[in-house]
Amino acid sequence: MYDLIYHHKRIVQVILALITLPFAFFGVDYYFRRDAGPQTLATVGGDKVTQAEFDEVWREQQDRMRQALGRNYDPALFDTPETRYALVNELVNQRLLENRGRTGKLRVSDTQLAQFISQLPPFQEDGKFSPERYKQVLAAQSMPPLQFEQRVRAELTLAPLQEPIVAANIVARASTERYVSLLEQQREVAIAAIDPEPFVKDVKVDAAQVKAYYDQNQASFQTPEQAKIEYVMLTQDALATRVKVDPAEAKAAYDASARQYTTAEQRQASHILIAVKPDAKDDEKAAAKKKAEALYAQAKANPAKFAELAKANSQDPGSAPQGGDLGTFARGSMVKPFEDAVFAGQPGDIVGPVQTDFGFHVIKVAGVTPMRVQTFDEVRPQIEGDLKRQKAAQAFAADAEKFQNLVYEQADSLAPVAKALDLKVETTPLATRPQIQAIALGNAKFTDALFAPESRETKRNSEAIEIAPNVLMAGRIVEYKPATPRPFAEVEQEIRRQLVGRAAAEIAQKAGAEKLALLQSGKAVVELTFAKPVTITRNQAQPEVPRDALAKVFQASPAKLPAYTGAVNDRGGYSIYKVVKVIDAPSPDAGKLASAGSRVGEQIGRELLTAYLGSLKANTEVKINQSALEKSNAK
Repeated sequence: MYDLIYHHKRIVQVILALITLPFAFFGVDYYFRRDAGPQTLATVGGDKVTQAEFDEVWREQQDRMRQALGRNYDPALFDTPETRYALVNELVNQRLLENRGRTGKLRVSDTQLAQFISQLPPFQEDGKFSPERYKQVLAAQSMPPLQFEQRVRAELTLAPLQEPIVAANIVARASTERYVSLLEQQREVAIAAIDPEPFVKDVKVDAAQVKAYYDQNQASFQTPEQAKIEYVMLTQDALATRVKVDPAEAKAAYDASARQYTTAEQRQASHILIAVKPDAKDDEKAAAKKKAEALYAQAKANPAKFAELAKANSQDPGSAPQGGDLGTFARGSMVKPFEDAVFAGQPGDIVGPVQTDFGFHVIKVAGVTPMRVQTFDEVRPQIEGDLKRQKAAQAFAADAEKFQNLVYEQADSLAPVAKALDLKVETTPLATRPQIQAIALGNAKFTDALFAPESRETKRNSEAIEIAPNVLMAGRIVEYKPATPRPFAEVEQEIRRQLVGRAAAEIAQKAGAEKLALLQSGKAVVELTFAKPVTITRNQAQPEVPRDALAKVFQASPAKLPAYTGAVNDRGGYSIYKVVKVIDAPSPDAGKLASAGSRVGEQIGRELLTAYLGSLKANTEVKINQSALEKSNAK
């Protein structure tokens, strides 16, 4: 039944990601996004990748990042020419595949599309497709069914071009075993550190060097710029506190979604399976039925020993060890003849033999959980909460556009937007950029806009910026103090310590490299003391073995031990690593091999797909408007 879903697992992941983003995470730019115009960001053959397409995909990716990172999400980190170029390149790759699909006349029929969508779990109730739930899920994401179906059809159309390549990733068992053994190999390492401190006494820094460094690096010795600001915030959470829900409205919502609050009748059952292959001969079927009838008679005579009979005789490897226990299930979970027999029986009944496509079943009905409908009073708080969130989201959508317009149109004051939307204008004392960014929930885009030369000099409102999911903020500078150089006398000793420390570190690193060279040439270094060996793993850094040193330790040849390598350490000195023992990983079990083989195979599949896309690109004229990406400010 689920073959179509199984064979397109990658597409299912894409579609589920699309429809499971909570509504609250859709950026407010979705509500008041300006028309981006017909600007072309790339051409693929004769086809265009437009700004509008880019904006839609950009929004989806940003929403996923918001969901994954929560309060730690900072849109400024992702709004760079590099990330925009990568996204356009993805759209170019998609267009290359679409062109190839047209050339190959790939099609997805309406029947295939309907079958695929009907099998997606979010659209099912009691194991069956629910048209009503389908509409509800899409409506919750403000996504018209036609738009969703077009997206699914496009993904399915391209599947024959991608999935055979991605799946063509057979990895030899020997390669997987070698990969796991290298990944989990351990090494015993003794560490000797050459720290900078002992060399400080050998460093001489005169006043002229200190002054020259100050003159050349004055930007490093400044009091930070400060600003006193006013700001206003519009949040969906605040709007939700003002929303009132009429009891009649809540009752109507309950009545309209009664099925949502209904738990279907469930049955608990155990079984003994005498398996029969679909192509079994008549005499084989008769023998299996006879054996099932004999077991039925034994179970009927002594129901208390049903579990023992199942463990000894059932040919269902999944349930036999548990005495045939299948757990609790509702209608729609089992094949029909089996299900009908279970739901016709009463607790304690022994039923059978029942024939299905799997063979003959002897069934014990263990228990019944009746259908239950939650009362309105039970679910009223949940319904009212949902309605409040919906109303708050609608109010926020409307107010977000007003907020943006008012801070832009009346840019010399925040009072108009505060009065119009019943918001409070907050004022800060003089604060640094980091302090103001903290007020903006860590959003760097807000502080960048606030401290931009035009905003800073004119003291006009910043644009409305979404600093967190469903949180808009705008501000203006009231008073500004630029960064100023600190006097030389104030920082002289600080600079001297920096120069001395830097010079001592250079001496320590040079001494460490020289000692390493002696050790690697087979000579002893008496004054070097190695600590007690520690055991390290290739993929697990330790405080004394940072990532770059870890790589060197495992690159050292184990042909002749001890082997020596070295690297600059976190204290600015130099650490020498003596590899004294190689500990091979134990033979991996089947599960670990399968998991590792899957990871390696996925990587190979991605590389094959990249190569295939490269071949398509080589035979197609592709142009990317780099200047547009440099200037673009994704909405």
